[in-house]
Amino acid sequence: MKFIYTFIIVFYAFVLVAQRPSTVVCGYDMVLDINEKKYPGYLSILNQSFEEAQRYSQNATLRNEIFRIPVVIHIVWRNEEENLADSIIQSQIQVLNDAFRLQNSNRDEIRDIFKDVQGDAEIEFYLKDVKRVKTNVNFSVSLFGLPDEVKQQNDGGSDAVDTEKHLNIWVCKIQPIPFIGGQVLGYAYPPLGLANWPDGAAAPSKELEGVVIDFRVFGSNNPNKLTVQGFTHEALGRTTVHEVGHYLGLRHIWGDGGGLFGGDSCGEDDGIADTPNQGAQSGTECDPTLNTCDDAEGIDLPDMFENYMDYSGEACQNTFTKGQIGHMRSVLMNQRKLLVNSKDVSINSDQIIIFPNPVSDKLTVNISDMEGEVTLEIRDMSGSLISTNIVTNQITEFDVSSISAGMY
Repeated sequence: MKFIYTFIIVFYAFVLVAQRPSTVVCGYDMVLDINEKKYPGYLSILNQSFEEAQRYSQNATLRNEIFRIPVVIHIVWRNEEENLADSIIQSQIQVLNDAFRLQNSNRDEIRDIFKDVQGDAEIEFYLKDVKRVKTNVNFSVSLFGLPDEVKQQNDGGSDAVDTEKHLNIWVCKIQPIPFIGGQVLGYAYPPLGLANWPDGAAAPSKELEGVVIDFRVFGSNNPNKLTVQGFTHEALGRTTVHEVGHYLGLRHIWGDGGGLFGGDSCGEDDGIADTPNQGAQSGTECDPTLNTCDDAEGIDLPDMFENYMDYSGEACQNTFTKGQIGHMRSVLMNQRKLLVNSKDVSINSDQIIIFPNPVSDKLTVNISDMEGEVTLEIRDMSGSLISTNIVTNQITEFDVSSISAGMY
């Protein structure tokens, strides 16, 4: 009888997921569940790290500084359509900057009741490098593991670039979850910055830090479409925004009650004071009448489907709250401080990014809205011409190792 009872429970869980309005999910829940099983005590340590960041979040919002994060994109492709063009990569960087600087075109579509908590995170991203790796590996998800092989050259992926000083984003085709039929769009490991790890646990290792995104939902101008069980996901580049939110310490706004398979989360909390209590992830239809919890403090707010950390449709996501911003900035001052305290900076204008600065060997020039040929000249401080370069690509690398030290 015990065997039959166990079988029914497991089967019911699979059916529940398969019949959810959206079987397209973020892998954050799986990160937590899998790591807790592999390293008992993982969630306890993660919670301590989260609580520590919360204690410093108020000071983080008061620090008047724009944090700039260097990004390395790894395009790990098997079929030609997975080898995304530079223009798609640039569009994703733009979406990240728009979201974290509150410059997204739909920012004013937030409902009046939430306008006071909407904020500018003053976090920016610049493209440091693009690595393209052809593979013969299928990167698969299961209930027991995530496709971290994409982050390791020996396993058919691409090795990370100094994860303490760079945000690494791996873009690949993520295979559907077997048996369930759902699709993970991406996942990220939250920051773990404390020294008191459980015995024997060092997960995730530094080499595995970063974000993984399915190639079909990367960027805002991607011609590849993801369809799961007849549902086509409307990709606008905000899946990456969501996963970077996890990478910077944010939880889903419903507090992840019920774990991987969902369930009532009204008794759970995301640890952010200005996000409303929410009983479950929102559906893709972004229903303004949804109010899945009765808030205990007398102000009964509706579900905040506008939040980037919900499971709502990308078209109606437009906001990080001030509380979420304080938490992310605290993480950048503590657990991930080397991301923004590195001396590797860039020259940045509306149309051109030049990095690193200072440079000793390879100089990268990234020109937005690139059309046709562009002439780039390098001149010294007296105005003398050092070199002339005709470029046709948005991202171009120059060898400047033979140029004498100085200002140019």
